[in-house]
Amino acid sequence: MIASADDTAPGDAGSDALRDAARLLFDHGPIGWRTATLSVDLVARGHGGEGVRYRTADGTGVYVPEMSHAAIASPLIELFGRLVEGTRFRQVAVHLTVDADGEFDAVARFGLRGSSVGNSYTVVLRNDLPPETLDPEPVVLDPTYAGDPDRAVALLLDQARGDLPPGAAEDQIAAAEAELGYRLPPDLRALYALADGGGTIDGWNRYPLAELIGMYEITSAPAETSWPGVWSRVILDADPADTIRRASGHSGWVPIADDSGGNFLVVDLAPARHGRPGQVINVGVDWRTRPGYVAESVTAVLAGRPRPVATRSDLRLERRGGEIDLEPLRQLPDVQELRLDGTANTAELAGLRRLRSLSMTAGADLEPLWELPVEHLYVNSESDLAPLVGHPTLRSLGLTQGAAPSDLTPLRAVANLHGLSIADADVADLAVLTDLPSLVYLELSFDQWRQLRPLLDPTRLVAATLSGNPTHRQAIEWRSLFDADPTETAHRTRSARGRL
Repeated sequence: MIASADDTAPGDAGSDALRDAARLLFDHGPIGWRTATLSVDLVARGHGGEGVRYRTADGTGVYVPEMSHAAIASPLIELFGRLVEGTRFRQVAVHLTVDADGEFDAVARFGLRGSSVGNSYTVVLRNDLPPETLDPEPVVLDPTYAGDPDRAVALLLDQARGDLPPGAAEDQIAAAEAELGYRLPPDLRALYALADGGGTIDGWNRYPLAELIGMYEITSAPAETSWPGVWSRVILDADPADTIRRASGHSGWVPIADDSGGNFLVVDLAPARHGRPGQVINVGVDWRTRPGYVAESVTAVLAGRPRPVATRSDLRLERRGGEIDLEPLRQLPDVQELRLDGTANTAELAGLRRLRSLSMTAGADLEPLWELPVEHLYVNSESDLAPLVGHPTLRSLGLTQGAAPSDLTPLRAVANLHGLSIADADVADLAVLTDLPSLVYLELSFDQWRQLRPLLDPTRLVAATLSGNPTHRQAIEWRSLFDADPTETAHRTRSARGRL
C-alpha cells in the first residue's frame, strides 16, 4: 500500500502541487456536486486519461465546460512541471479525489504508463523475452542447393537487358560472407559476380552487397517486440509445412530485396526439415507471425516460378454461433489458429495436427487438445483444466469469466507454461501460481494482485500486467508492489491528503 501523509502542513512541492489541483476542482464544482476526480497521464506538452469527472450524491455525472480536457490543458501542464521539478522523470500518472466538504486525497506516480490497448498497465522487471518457439534444431532432409548459377545469370541478363552495374570482386563477396557467417548459394554468388545489385527480383530492386549487409541486421534477429504483447505470441508454420523455421528473424536469413514497406525477400540458409538451403522466403512486418515460402531458389524466382505468397485463408479461422459445427474442419487439416465464439464439440478438432493457437469463449472439454501442438490457449474458466496435465507444447493460457471458479492446480504439471492471464476469471486458489515451474508473466486484476503479492517471489517474474479496468489509484498502488523497497516507492510517488 502507498502511505499518503496528511497534507495539513504545506511546504513539500509535490504535496502543494496536488493540493492546488484539488483546489482547482473544488472551486469549479457545479451546483449539486458531491465528488470530483482527476485521473490523468501527464507529459510536458499535454495529458491523457479520463480527465475531470463531477458526480452528484446519487452518482449522476455533471458536465462542467470549464473543466473539459481542452480547458484544463494549461493547469495540467503547470501541475506536471511542479511535480517533476528536480527529477529526471518525463511522465507522471495522477489520481485525485475531492468532495464538496473539501476533503481531498491525491497520489502521483512517475513513469507509470497505461497500455495503448485497453485499460491495463505493465511493468517489465527484467529484459528477458521467451524464445519464439521451443522447436528443436531441424535436421534438413535435402541440404543441397536447388539453384543453377548459369541459368540465374542468363535470366538476369535477359530481364535487365544490359542495364546492370559492374559485378563484385571475389574478395568482396568473400568479405560479405565472412561478415554474415554464411556462404551464399552458388546462384546468388554468380549474380553478385555479374552485377553488384541492379535489376529486379520478384518485382523488387536487388540489393548491392553493402545494402545486403546493412539490412541483414533486421532480418537476422527476431522482430522487435515487448511485454505484454509477447506473452501469447505464436509463430505459425509456413506453407508448405516445415519448410521454414518458425521465427520472425534468424541469422541464416539473408535479405536480397525489399518492398520499401518493411517486408523483405530473403535467401534462407538455415531451412526447416523439408526446406532447402538457398530457398527464397518472405519475412518482415506482414510476416512476423508466419514467414512465407516463395520458391526453392533465386533461380526459380527469376524464372517466374515462385509459389504464390498470398496468405491462405484456411490457416486462420474464426467461427461464430450458438452451437458451432466443426465437421467442416475435417476438410481443413492445415488450420493453425482457430477462434470459436460459441459452444463446440472439441472432439472434432482431433484432425487439426497443425493447430497452434485456440480461443474458445464457452466452456469446453479440453481432453482432445492433449494430442494437438497447441501453444496458446484461451478458454472459459469453467473448463476443467485437468486434461492439460503434462501438455508438452502449451506455453500461454488465458482464462475468461465462467460460471464457476477455476482450479489452477493442474497447471503445476504444464512444464512449458510461461504466461498466464486470469484477470477476467474467478480462481479457486491463487496460491497455486507460486508453484508453476516456468511462469515468467502474469496478468491479474487489482484484487488478485493484492491477494497474491505477499505469496509471490517477484524475482521469478520477467513482466507483470494489471488488467480488469483498474483506476489510476489502483494502478499506482499496484506498481508500488514491485518496488525494491520503501525508498524506491518514496522516490517514485508523491501524495497528499487533507482538507482544503
